Formats: sequence, C-alpha cells, structure tokens
Amino acid sequence: MKDLSGRLAVVTGGGSGMGRELVRQLVAEGCSVATCDVSVRGLAETTTACERDGRPQGVRITTHIADVSDEAQVLRFRDEAAAQHQTDRIHLLFNNAGIGGGSSMFVNSREEWERTFNICWGGVYLCTRAFLPMLQKADKGHIVNTSSVNGFWAQIGINIPQTAYSAAKFAVKGFSEALQTDLRLNAPHIKCSVVMPGHIGTGIAGNTGKVQAGNTESEALTPKQLEQARARICASSLGVKSGESWPAWILRELVTIEVPIWPGITTEHLMCGAFRRRSACSASLKPFTANFAAE
Repeated sequence: MKDLSGRLAVVTGGGSGMGRELVRQLVAEGCSVATCDVSVRGLAETTTACERDGRPQGVRITTHIADVSDEAQVLRFRDEAAAQHQTDRIHLLFNNAGIGGGSSMFVNSREEWERTFNICWGGVYLCTRAFLPMLQKADKGHIVNTSSVNGFWAQIGINIPQTAYSAAKFAVKGFSEALQTDLRLNAPHIKCSVVMPGHIGTGIAGNTGKVQAGNTESEALTPKQLEQARARICASSLGVKSGESWPAWILRELVTIEVPIWPGITTEHLMCGAFRRRSACSASLKPFTANFAAE
C-alpha cells in the first residue's frame, strides 16, 4: 500500500513515542487516524503536534482512551472509531502499544508480570480480533505489529531478566508470521508485517512505571512506582561481583548495557529500604540510556 491519502489507520499507543510518530507521519501523508492510549494528556499532545505540523485538509484525527489489554475497552474503541469516522472499514492497523516491566518471575509481582504481558501480547491479539472485520471490508489492508529486538533474544543485557516482555514479543513475532499465512489463504487483500525495533529513544521507561502504577497523568512518583523501581534493580542483583559495592555495580551495568531507568528516580530512592543497607549512594540515575562514563 503505497498511497495512504484518503485512507483510515488505527494506531494503538498513540500518546507518545513510536505511536505518536506513526500518527504524525500518517497524517502528513493524508491518512486519517483513530488512535488510542491510556493517557489523556499524551493524546492531546499528539493531536497538537499534528496540528502544528500542518494537518492536510480533510484529514481527521480522533483520540480514544482505551487499555488494549481489556477487550471491552478495545471493542468500545473500535465502535467509537467507526462512528466518529463514519465508516465500517479501515485500511491500516498499527498494533504499537506496549510497556516494559515484569522482568523477573521471582522479584516482580504476578500483577506486574501479567500487566506487561497482557498489554504487549494481549493488546496485539485483541485489537487484531476487533478490527479484522473492518479490514476485511476495505479494498486492501495492512496490519503492522510491533515486536522488539527482544523477540529475537530474551534479554537486554547480562543479568537482566526480561521474562514478561520477551515472552510477549516472541509471541507477537510468531503470531505475525503465522497470520501472514492465514491472511494469504483467507483474506489475501490484507497483508501483515512485524517490526522488530532495537533501542529507540522513546518514553517507554517512564510510561512503564506510570501504567504499572495506574498513574498515567501525573509526574509525581507514587510509592508503588518506587517499589517497582527497586524490584527492577533487585531483579538484576545476581550480577554483583564479589566484593563490589552496590552502586559500583549499578554504574558498571548502566554504562555497559545502557539499561533504561524511570525518569525522576534517583539512587537515593532506589537505595532506601532494603537497598539502603548496601549503600548511601545518591548519584542521579538519568532517564533512558544514562551514560555515567561521560560525567
């Protein structure tokens, strides 16, 4: 599908990061968009960005609050999109929404683990199920599922487990490849692609903490966000070398693998409670890919 003008795309997770950029580029190509997210503010910022870019005449952008892990919300999103765009068909489905978290089966809670898995994999499945009838009614359609480099190998660095996220991203990759055959046999006018991004400078690290804690509209850290941040560091604690101080290990690992840390969280936050016994380090952990070697 080379000409996007006059078509309608659905984008999940359009309130930030890759989803926002997808919306902006689709709109710039003359494609109307229905996008969902759990953040009202994020969706508003995406709409503003599209208006600032210069929305082409006749192109519509609708925003919808929906958690893609909840089928009832996904179905409501589909029905709202159909009603607001006054159509029974779509041409493009970008299953992009995702978060991190749930790294360890031992350290992280089952709630956090399943939250990650249900968004990253369940969201792809539920949205494909929901929007497939609308894709079938179009003259041609395309499904684009976002997996990850973690769909190729199941870690982001030595001693950092990624059980929930990697399981979900492997599932997305396998589903997409199998769906290509299913579509070829049963709906040959619909194609499917799977995207395997590497380390992209998005807000997924910060958004993960917010979504996991149910705090999507505030920058203030909740006790639950801090506890989950501690658990994330603890999940990697087996990598501490004998005789090595805890902060030294954190700095070494961050420089080596550029592990993402939630914005606004300092080592003073992380070291409190059980970690304070190990160190009183208070150096700032910068968001995303902090490079301590440069400081």
